[in-house]
Amino acid sequence: MKITIDTLKTAFNKLGYKWFEDKVHIVGIRTTLQVPDAFNDFMCVVYKNDLFITTCTTEPGTTYQKKLLNPKGCWVMMPNQMIDAYSVGLHQGKADHACLKSSGKIYGLREDDKDGIVLNDKDAVASWQEGSGIGANIHGANKLAKSTIVGSWSAGCQVLNVWKDKEHLIELCKNSGQQKFTYTLIEETNLI
Repeated sequence: MKITIDTLKTAFNKLGYKWFEDKVHIVGIRTTLQVPDAFNDFMCVVYKNDLFITTCTTEPGTTYQKKLLNPKGCWVMMPNQMIDAYSVGLHQGKADHACLKSSGKIYGLREDDKDGIVLNDKDAVASWQEGSGIGANIHGANKLAKSTIVGSWSAGCQVLNVWKDKEHLIELCKNSGQQKFTYTLIEETNLI
């Protein structure tokens, strides 16, 4: 898989998504390698002609797939373009954890089968939900070291496993002058 601004633009075009030349693009790429509790996805930030790529998870950890925080199920973000769905804020209200808070409509589903395997619940149907009611933020994991296991870092959030990369993402967003940010989740196969 080759990730460049051009391959991202081509994927957006094929999917019918908007590409904004003057705004920050936050793009999650869910890889085809489905390994539970692994940070094996990618987060890309495109602003003007600059591309920043880091590793993340776009899927919840097995902790909250097995121990549901919501009786309706564990939130799983699904591929789509969520325009103006995020704003800079604090994760869980913690003063030392800046994040992108879900503050608009986000797209996903709830799995309630408690098997620890994401996208395995055949009854789960994706829909648009108000992000502020779900709390599916874009945030960081361990501040002190690179996280290798998702575990309880995600109950449906998009989580970067390198803290300094999360901080860089937040700085890029703050420096852009924007108040709202679009998050687009695509699949690795969309880049081929």
